[in-house]
Amino acid sequence: MNAFLQFAHDTSLGEFTRQNSWLFTLGLVLHFIGLCLLMGGMLAIDLRILGLIKRVPIGAVLALLPVAIVGFVLNLLTGIMFFCFDSFGYWSNPAFKLKMGLVLLAGLNALWFTLAAHRRLAATPSGFDTNAITKVSAAASLFIWFSVIFFGRMIVAFQGSSSLF
Repeated sequence: MNAFLQFAHDTSLGEFTRQNSWLFTLGLVLHFIGLCLLMGGMLAIDLRILGLIKRVPIGAVLALLPVAIVGFVLNLLTGIMFFCFDSFGYWSNPAFKLKMGLVLLAGLNALWFTLAAHRRLAATPSGFDTNAITKVSAAASLFIWFSVIFFGRMIVAFQGSSSLF
């Protein structure tokens, strides 16, 4: 693992970010924008699946999936930059490991949703309810993504006064 951490630290991206403090700050802003896009899209989709806004056709909220994906990709790219900035610091942080585990779990939940429910739900008219397993997936999605946000903030708490912030 140390070899991978050293590799990430030694990348030109890591070096460039450490040499230009404005880039880390810009990354934080972009990471927040990505989070807003991801959570905005997922919140609308998951709340509709849970039956809270039944008047809206599921197909209409599913049209927000590309917005959520753009947000996720933006967070992925800025997250890689943060990791390369201080790979050893992030990896030694328990909140970072929990956050990454939750992101993986969210990805598996999204994969299940894509393979098992997406097409069927896209054809669901307004006013109709979704089945129980799909509701469990939507509730899990909300819980997991809000937990990702929580542990993302906890990264700062566990870092204390390190060089990250």
